[in-house]
Amino acid sequence: MKKIALFIAVLFAFSLGVVASRLALKPAAASTPAMPSAGWTLHIDALKHFGSEHPAQVAHHWCKAVAGGLLECQIYDSDAANARLIEIETIVPAAVYKAFSKPEQALWHYHRTEIPKVSATLPGMPVAQQKKVVASLLETYGKLWMLWNPLDTKGGWPTGKPSVIVLK
Repeated sequence: MKKIALFIAVLFAFSLGVVASRLALKPAAASTPAMPSAGWTLHIDALKHFGSEHPAQVAHHWCKAVAGGLLECQIYDSDAANARLIEIETIVPAAVYKAFSKPEQALWHYHRTEIPKVSATLPGMPVAQQKKVVASLLETYGKLWMLWNPLDTKGGWPTGKPSVIVLK
């Protein structure tokens, strides 16, 4: 009799646990921590990004603010769902750039001179807001890491050495 009572008590406790776990409130989606992939919402298209010999090739930047004025951009060969990641750009404020050593500064480009050269646009953003965003980027510096050159590949595969690209 004691064994049956113990069995029923264990079965009841197990059943109660299953029911309670199904009724438990789920945490709100807003309380879940953000993923590193969240926030890549600033869209910048730049012509001539791959040099004057490729004036029609657009570099599609998707950027986000990280911290302390630091921006990071993923640069794709198109805006299609199957676009290939070809470059990464890190953008810092002038004060950070000025703190770099001279050899490090040589790896960075000044956006006041680069942005006009590449005819930067911000698709889907109202013109007035585009002007404000572009103005906020003028006194920044960018460093580009080219993962592979989509204009110089064998069969569309990511060949060649990754490199830091210095725009002049």
